[in-house]
Amino acid sequence: MRKYICEGLATYLAKEYRPWHMPGHKRKNFGDELLGEADIDMAAFSSLNDWELTIDTGIQLVQSFDVTELPETDDLHHPEDMIQKSQMQLSEIYGTLASYYMVNGSTGGILAAIGAVASIDKKTMLDSKLAISDTGKKRIIIARNCHKSVFNACEIFGLEPVYIEPEYLKLKEIGNEKKDIGTNNSYIYGDIKPLVIKELLEANQDVVAVVITSPTYEGVISDVEGIKKILEPYNIPLIVDEAHGAHLPFIDELPKSAVSLGADIVVQSLHKTLPSLTQTAILHVNNGELDGKVRKYLSMFMSSSPSYVMLCSMERAVVNSWERKTSGHGYREYLNNLKAFREKVSNLQNIKLVGATKDLDQCEGKSETDNFFAYDETRIVLYSKITGESLAKMLRDLGEIEVEMSGTNYVVLISTYKDNFKDIDRLRIVLSVIDEKIAWADMLEEERQRKSESSGDNSFSRKDLDKLVGTVAENNIYVYPPGSYIVTAGEVISQSAVDKIKELKESEKNIVGLEGV
Repeated sequence: MRKYICEGLATYLAKEYRPWHMPGHKRKNFGDELLGEADIDMAAFSSLNDWELTIDTGIQLVQSFDVTELPETDDLHHPEDMIQKSQMQLSEIYGTLASYYMVNGSTGGILAAIGAVASIDKKTMLDSKLAISDTGKKRIIIARNCHKSVFNACEIFGLEPVYIEPEYLKLKEIGNEKKDIGTNNSYIYGDIKPLVIKELLEANQDVVAVVITSPTYEGVISDVEGIKKILEPYNIPLIVDEAHGAHLPFIDELPKSAVSLGADIVVQSLHKTLPSLTQTAILHVNNGELDGKVRKYLSMFMSSSPSYVMLCSMERAVVNSWERKTSGHGYREYLNNLKAFREKVSNLQNIKLVGATKDLDQCEGKSETDNFFAYDETRIVLYSKITGESLAKMLRDLGEIEVEMSGTNYVVLISTYKDNFKDIDRLRIVLSVIDEKIAWADMLEEERQRKSESSGDNSFSRKDLDKLVGTVAENNIYVYPPGSYIVTAGEVISQSAVDKIKELKESEKNIVGLEGV
């Protein structure tokens, strides 16, 4: 018998690709600290057999402190000792009413958060300024770029979603900074406007909550404080999916976290931007009326046998990040490295950054007409005239760089404070090489498209997709990552949705839910 997963992982790790994706520890905790203390040289591990041995050793090491609920180890679902003390410390660090560890990622937190607001009773709703409809159907305002867990929660709890469709960012045309390339070529959403929220509240009854994603996968941050002010007179809670913003509370130079801006519930994926294991997250509560309901649903959606390895990883990531913030060492070197990178990359001819340095200096507090209220400058989003898949492939083939995701014409790279000067400068050098080759690669791409169109050899039929307009979707249709639904099951498919699907298909993205089309 074979260990297929272990063998596959060993094969991959032996290739030494540089991770510009989650998890935020960038595999450096294990390699640099644990093995360093054991006097093991990671550079010596280069072959498949070496990595197989390392994986086996690592698993055995982890198993040595993989325990369960015992009299001396406490219980995550009914904490009374060390877990209770740790979660109380979390609340102190973040300044929240309560904070909870989660071992099944932000998804479990989103389900629990929406379950909590879905269970708000009629009396509480009557206390708000919104009228109660005759049908009694509860509605929830959600952004189109929310993670699929939000849509799934709406289905689970029988909530009717009211969608916010953010505007797409206007990217500058390559080679002509004075001209926008048009929103249909980016599909990068901007922020959620407070006034749009207000308009939706006035037009809809029975709204139990508003859910937004901030920062987005691409680093766009909404005016959480402004949205909360809109909601306060209506007594409607705000849930913020801050999965990609777990680092914000610790880096003062970045925009503030929703945790400190009044959001009622905030969910953060620690593994995305902090040095924590995959599948670790925290849920923060700032609303006493929701806390008991949140705990009820956390007990439903989380495993009854939580991993203590994950719990240790989360506590370690938060405490270490807090100590770095308060020790004086801070994150200045990391931010300076990123700023220097942004300035140098801005000189490239065929690759451009979303959120250029000159824009970031003035972005926070922008008006209702701008693309974003603020931007997370630690997120690296690069676009060009070639497809995002092609750019990702060039980064992988020419620089052994793995991106987090690719879009129609852009790629997303996740940086964390674990990325040092050497890592960031190496990325810059690789991009410089690609920038020189991209014109040639662009011509090849255009030639490939011309041949495909002339031969009629398409992987899908545009006419078949056009037939979907006006029909009811049988499945949820989405690209993963990021996992936001383009169309939800049961929804009437619009022309704009079909146009987006065409763009994504033509840029070589694999779309889930289009089986048979």
